[in-house]
This record gives sequence, C-alpha cells and structure tokens, in this order.
Amino acid sequence: MACYESENQGFFNRHRDNTTKGTAHRRFAMTLNLNTGEYEGGCLWFPEYGTRLFRPGVGEAVIFSCSLLHEVTPVTRGRRFALLSFFYNDEAEAARVREQNRKYLASNEHQATTATKTKSKFDKPSVGFQPTSRKKPR
Repeated sequence: MACYESENQGFFNRHRDNTTKGTAHRRFAMTLNLNTGEYEGGCLWFPEYGTRLFRPGVGEAVIFSCSLLHEVTPVTRGRRFALLSFFYNDEAEAARVREQNRKYLASNEHQATTATKTKSKFDKPSVGFQPTSRKKPR
C-alpha cells in the first residue's frame, strides 16, 4: 500500500515496472484507489499515449502492462492511498526470477547499505510516496 501526501508533493516519476533484474518477471501492474475526494492531484498518466489523466474512484483499479511508461502526478492537497500489485503469467518462471533476484540483491546488500549511508535519499528523488508500513523521515 502506498500513501502519496501533499506535504511532500507525493509523486512517482516516469518509469516502467519491469526494467530491472528485480522486476523483469512482472507482466501487469495494478493500482487500486482506496480513497477519492480527500486529495487533489495524484493522477496516473501514460505520457506516450497523450495527456489524459486517470483517477479511478474508490475501489476501482487501473491495470496496465508493466512495459508502459507511466507516472503519478504530484498530490497537491490531502493524501492519496493506493494498493499497488503486480501480476505475471508463469509461476515457475516468476519463482526462478525471484530467486535469482534474491541472490543478486543479497550479494549486493553491503554495497547498497554503504551507498544509502553516504547519500541522502532526498537527493533528486524519483518517488515521493511513503509505503504505509514505514515511518516518515524526520
């Protein structure tokens, strides 16, 4: 679950959801809107397909190919809550890729930890939402 907040201009820059080793097995993405009317902005946009912005109602979802370029526009008032999920079409392949990714990430954990300690995560952010399971930085 994600929370996009106006106080930090909650957003998610343009990206594709299957372009890294850790996400290559993904086929479709889903964003399920958990609230509306309590925030402004926070729309889903597919820039390669024009200027139309998507803002599903409460309990409505947008499902799209992970290969589509997309972004979430900044939340300018309130908080937007969304459930984010991914789908894949071959369980065995997905399990194999996840295991490869787990090994890759484990082998690079020390490097990532060192990089995190030396560079602020707020240097040129590409994402402005807070997973609801984490506390906000002070």
